[in-house]
Amino acid sequence: MLKKAVIATTLLCLTSCGVVYQGVQSGMTSVNESQMLRQGRYGSLTEQELEWAQIAWTYVENNTNLTTGLVNAIDNYPTTNLSNLADYLIALMAAREFEFITSKEHDERLTMVLTFLNEMPLGLTGVPNKVYSTVHGQMVDYGGQPGELGWSSIDIGRLLIALAMVKQRNPEFSEYVDKAVLRWNFCELVTEEGELYGGAINNGNVFRYKEGRLGIEEYTAYGYLDWQIVPEKAMMLDPYEVVTINGIDLLFDGRDPRDYDVLRPVYSTPYLLLGLEFNWDKIDDRQSSDAKHTNQVLSAMADSVYRIQESRWDIDRIYTARGEHVVTGEPYFVYDSIYALGTPWITVAEDGSDHDEKALVSTRVAFQMWVLWKTDYTNRLMTLVRELYDPDRGWYEGRYELTSSYEKSISLQTNAGVLEALLYKANGKLYQPTKEREYRDVQFDSRFYHPQKCMVETFR
Repeated sequence: MLKKAVIATTLLCLTSCGVVYQGVQSGMTSVNESQMLRQGRYGSLTEQELEWAQIAWTYVENNTNLTTGLVNAIDNYPTTNLSNLADYLIALMAAREFEFITSKEHDERLTMVLTFLNEMPLGLTGVPNKVYSTVHGQMVDYGGQPGELGWSSIDIGRLLIALAMVKQRNPEFSEYVDKAVLRWNFCELVTEEGELYGGAINNGNVFRYKEGRLGIEEYTAYGYLDWQIVPEKAMMLDPYEVVTINGIDLLFDGRDPRDYDVLRPVYSTPYLLLGLEFNWDKIDDRQSSDAKHTNQVLSAMADSVYRIQESRWDIDRIYTARGEHVVTGEPYFVYDSIYALGTPWITVAEDGSDHDEKALVSTRVAFQMWVLWKTDYTNRLMTLVRELYDPDRGWYEGRYELTSSYEKSISLQTNAGVLEALLYKANGKLYQPTKEREYRDVQFDSRFYHPQKCMVETFR
């Protein structure tokens, strides 16, 4: 059964991760040295930075449904998923911090989200659906029509991280967060072997599949660890391979896509989120040191991801800030990868097709790299993206690498990502662990409470 976490010792840098780290250490010496010099950007926001944050919050205001309290994932398109719900919760934290909203409005908005989570319909297997309508809160497909698609353990893990941060900032809401999460069937999310699994539902038939890839699995695991569930295999950095780009070693997922049917792009997002939310520290680490990080493996991997993009400017004079993003027209969503399908700098869709003409300098990635790495290169990136907004709608997705033109799609992920970057600048890492006794602890300690859905073995 799932193992109970010993949070002080059973963290993302398990023994197996240490072996991986030692195995690649000789090839990543320069990365490790750079960590000693890394300096992020900290301090109160300037007037200009507050204006940037206000533009991002404008997106949220424009796209909030007053009936459900949910926020559209794409401008004026009334659906959302659980990762987008996490984006909104983080944006809400920033809006309260920057005093864009009052305490009362924050209370009203957060209450509506928690009400939705406690009442939202669950799928056939007792877990949240991949997509929900922001209009009526029901399960829908990607086209917004009623239907059940299945579930994503990755999206749920990201939401668990955001909910943990909500409880840390608003302990009075902890009970309601826990009640919502206790509804979910964790048997379908994490296997007995500690692997993350998603599912697809078609005509009532359930198809389960291993979910995630190197980087995103390690990030997502933090959400389950907060609930003392250890997705051990998802945290092992195994299998992995190493590719050298511009003299810098990069780890990538070693699973053969022909055997595992998994797309394996390396892109910035999970490594940036690990920095913004955890400072590349272990989950129970209460310090927040700019240059020292207690999860050295993931810190080194993040440095590689950043430095390779910086090196592309140094060598080829191509500005690079690569993440996943929506695009106007087909295929509608792409991964701008640092490395994928055996090729550096390829842009791929979910089906593995390449779309290099869709590559962007991502607004969100540029902002997040700018706060995490205080360098001349990130200053240059910010100069390139700081005008990519509509003051009445929010920040655009980015600027096309090939032509410099704007990708004028506007999404919650990008605008929440700008707010998250600026919140990090103001406060440091977002996740601040506590040892407060919570509602869930009381429930699991009670002999009258019989938690269903794999929780007994997890907590006892």
